[in-house]
Amino acid sequence: MSGERLHHEVLIAGFGGQGVVLAGQLLANAALAEGREVVWAPSYGPEMRGGPVHCTIIVASQRIGSPEVSLADSLLIMDQASLDRLAHRVKPEGLFVLNSSLVRARPENDTCEMLSIPANDVAEELGNLRVANVIMLGAFLEKRPIVSPESVENAMRLLAGKGYEHLIAINQQALARGAELAREADADGS
Repeated sequence: MSGERLHHEVLIAGFGGQGVVLAGQLLANAALAEGREVVWAPSYGPEMRGGPVHCTIIVASQRIGSPEVSLADSLLIMDQASLDRLAHRVKPEGLFVLNSSLVRARPENDTCEMLSIPANDVAEELGNLRVANVIMLGAFLEKRPIVSPESVENAMRLLAGKGYEHLIAINQQALARGAELAREADADGS
């Protein structure tokens, strides 16, 4: 999307422990590295794990007028409770990326594009359930390439820091697998 005017609002939602905030950080850092304007705003309760969590990310080529996201261009939904709570917060003709491992009922919405990705199941196949968030991010970026996968991988290295470098390879696999799943869904027409 380089050279084009870009303004894309993303809402990522799930429960604590699913890496919702980290997925948002990866997207925001990748966009910053590409010279984009970015707003990243996490929202979570006082619970350590299991409580509702979401974050909003705005990526733009121009100055961002407001950090508030009322209706997102894209929703990445990690679980059914988040979908039930936030399904109304998408623009007409927006994109839903649904973790079909935990989202059983699709929203009733005829105007939006739906992409179902079994992120938890695929993460388990890769050997680490904690990369489901990155699988979702990879699928999203295949449908809406607002930043490059290489920029996300660089953000992984930046955010991993010392002691977590060993997780970069599996996260790179997860990102690529998410993109592959989105391409497969397109080929299947689902």
